[in-house]
Amino acid sequence: MKQLSILLFGLLFISSNLFAQENKALDSYLEQAVKDYELPGLSISLVNKDGVYYKNAFGYKKIETKDALDTKSVFAIASLSKAFTAAAIGMLVDEGKLDWNDRVVEHLPIFALSDEYVASQMTVEDLLCHRSGFDTFDGDLLWYGSNYSREEIIKRFSKYELSYDHRTNYGYQNIMFIVAGEIVAKLSGMSWEEFIQKRFFLPLEMNNSYSTFAGFQGEKNKALPYVQGSLDEIRNYDNSGGAAAISSNVEDLSHWIEMWLNEGVYQGDTLLQAATVRKLLDLHTPISPSSFDRSNGIEFKGYALGWFLMDYEGEKVAHHGGGLPGYISKIFILPSEGIGGVILTNGETSLPNASMYKAIDMHKNTPDAKDWAAIYLDFKKRYEAYLNKQVEERNAMRNAKLKSNVDKQLLVGEYEDKVYGKATVSMKDGNLIFSMLAAKELFTSEMTHWQQNTFEIIFKDKFLPNGYVTFDLDANGKVSGLKVDLPNPDFHFYKLDFKRID
Repeated sequence: MKQLSILLFGLLFISSNLFAQENKALDSYLEQAVKDYELPGLSISLVNKDGVYYKNAFGYKKIETKDALDTKSVFAIASLSKAFTAAAIGMLVDEGKLDWNDRVVEHLPIFALSDEYVASQMTVEDLLCHRSGFDTFDGDLLWYGSNYSREEIIKRFSKYELSYDHRTNYGYQNIMFIVAGEIVAKLSGMSWEEFIQKRFFLPLEMNNSYSTFAGFQGEKNKALPYVQGSLDEIRNYDNSGGAAAISSNVEDLSHWIEMWLNEGVYQGDTLLQAATVRKLLDLHTPISPSSFDRSNGIEFKGYALGWFLMDYEGEKVAHHGGGLPGYISKIFILPSEGIGGVILTNGETSLPNASMYKAIDMHKNTPDAKDWAAIYLDFKKRYEAYLNKQVEERNAMRNAKLKSNVDKQLLVGEYEDKVYGKATVSMKDGNLIFSMLAAKELFTSEMTHWQQNTFEIIFKDKFLPNGYVTFDLDANGKVSGLKVDLPNPDFHFYKLDFKRID
């Protein structure tokens, strides 16, 4: 027995020593990556079925005062909120309050779409897997920075044109998760934020997680957002609800991951039935792998319910990213391996994605593992060069000699897009001012003549590049409307069609 005890102790010592060496290696890797990416801060936690096996924080929650980040520091987690909303629906299914195939209009009569038939056939499950018939990010300007309530967002989106046939294509849809959150509220008798707080945060001991802006704003230990390397203000995204409104830290989210790894059970408390967890992590909408995916052995991708799916190193990976100005996050789980992790940052880089691959490689002890941080940093540099080239090309094409053929005063007035709402062009100290009224604080700018009837605008929102407003004239030379050209990968300004209404 004594010899056996000595052998076991020796094995445990060797295992513990190797584990410590791996942690130290990951510490060094991430510390260097944070510097290379010029990232304000990064917080990470890696989890197995029994709890956290690695956690650390690098950098600052506020650079200007050198306030160090720690693993309790709270971040806006954006679209990581979607899995909470999907799980909330799953919980209501477990309780018999609805079925996955229930029609949305049965539970939320205000729900409507430009295609009445599609609206009548949209199921609760459809809301959660991005197959509604809209392009990725369609309608996001309705909630981003706007003063619209969730009900107003849903009503306005009812006029938005479908991009393709229902259930035929993948299109990432925040609006549908807002709708799902309102179904949670309707059937539970409490608001979406109250439901998330009481039914998930409390039993999961997520004591520094918030489903409201007020909660996040009141948190003393929070990571502040940096956009384009500069400190930005924390914004209120309450109206995004079930799509992107949660804030949390890596310690709290470790409990969330632990529940998923244990098929809905946390510390002996069953929050979700095992069959529901499997349903939430089943493939619902296929997504074609990119050339980058295939070059890295990823042969399938898709969306489950609140989670993306892919295969990597022979394993099914459920994951999701989150992005808001000044915050990029990543969460992932490998159900069959019983591990997962979460990476939160207060900057805007792809290091969270790289860190996920690095963590999986280390767990799998992948031979000849790639330097993911270097790979994604190269992508970042090439993308920035591409954007700079676009700006240079646009500047080169400008013909400032083409003067406007309309007097400035005739451009002043009210304009309206049938979905978004109103915009105004006003005059102040001889300068034209453009403002999109629902998000007036963010989307207001002085207009500088660019060429002909096009004017350059620079919104307060540093997340967005410079844009352009072009006025339309009718056959009589009268101003009939305007269009906004503001190229960016997230918000569809080009789909706005403002008509003059005064």
